Amino acid sequence: MIGERGAIQAFLRAKSTSRGALEVELRELPPTTDPRSGHPVAVPPLVVLWIAERPLAVRIHGVVAMNRFPPAPRLATALEAECLAAELPVEKLCEAAIWRLFSQPPRPRLAR
Repeated sequence: MIGERGAIQAFLRAKSTSRGALEVELRELPPTTDPRSGHPVAVPPLVVLWIAERPLAVRIHGVVAMNRFPPAPRLATALEAECLAAELPVEKLCEAAIWRLFSQPPRPRLAR
């Protein structure tokens, strides 16, 4: 339970962490350009909450995409409640759609 709570807090704060099968990964995104001024605009990182090798949730800007059929239902329910309390909209997607949100292929996982 403590590991789950820490993973949820790390996900909401966009901080990388790893504990057992739970991991919060940050993926830096390239800056974009403001169409009005032409100036570069920083883009917040993509935040992924992994359970083993499956994504539970992805945070892009201010929206959270959650796995419709999560590998850990209790953790998914707690995460959804925390996201809604933090006024982050939650969209439930199938796992394949969550994988498509990544702009790059997933990084290889090393055996421990």
